[in-house]
Amino acid sequence: MRSKTFSIFIYSVLLMSSSLLLLAAPKAEYIELPPGLVEKLSSDDFEVREKAYAGLHKWSEANIKASPELLFKAWKGNDDPEVQTRCYNLMREMVVQKEFGKGKGFLGIRMTGVILPAKPGGPAGLQAVRVENILDDTPAQKVGLRMGDLIVRVDELDLQRAKPANLGAEEKPGRLRLGMGMGRGLEMHAVSVFSEHIKSKQPGEKVVLHCLRGNQHLEIEVRLMKLAPANDPTHEQIEAASEMFFRQWLEEMKK
Repeated sequence: MRSKTFSIFIYSVLLMSSSLLLLAAPKAEYIELPPGLVEKLSSDDFEVREKAYAGLHKWSEANIKASPELLFKAWKGNDDPEVQTRCYNLMREMVVQKEFGKGKGFLGIRMTGVILPAKPGGPAGLQAVRVENILDDTPAQKVGLRMGDLIVRVDELDLQRAKPANLGAEEKPGRLRLGMGMGRGLEMHAVSVFSEHIKSKQPGEKVVLHCLRGNQHLEIEVRLMKLAPANDPTHEQIEAASEMFFRQWLEEMKK
């Protein structure tokens, strides 16, 4: 009798503990498309449609893990051609962005590599990037970069110490080798290293430029924009890979 009573007591304790855990556990968040925005995509008013699409686009980026599947359902479940087209285009954009990112970063300058003059007692051949021209309506223009500014570092990447691929292991980064043309090689390498770092960032990301302007040492934070397809030699390959990935994703969703 005592054993049976003890078993009932243990069972009651376990049942109470399970109930408490269920009450304490956070509820799974249910995500759905913002109410009303999809319907407004079929409005007769062009401005209403544009505003709804902009809102849906912003929401989709903020909820990119769930938005492609939800946009797929909206695309398949609506008969209005306008809604279908806009949901399809946005769905494709979010699928590609989720897999490949938003694109490559762009600063908006034309530049050349330079070898900085050696300071007394200091190493020779330090590398930098000189701003030769600033394109209109670009991040570089908006933050006030000037022609002639020398960029010696971007984020934690020190261009002065950047090691060219053809620099021997026995030689120190940032120093000139003896021989014809090596200075030019270092200059071009600084441009390449800087450019690749900028393009490795996504549009909207921030970088910090460490610049020399006369006797001033400046730290300039800049938010990058998207590199235009015309300026990206790999654009066609990326587009082909993106399209193939989207088609495969779409076929899986249809199943």
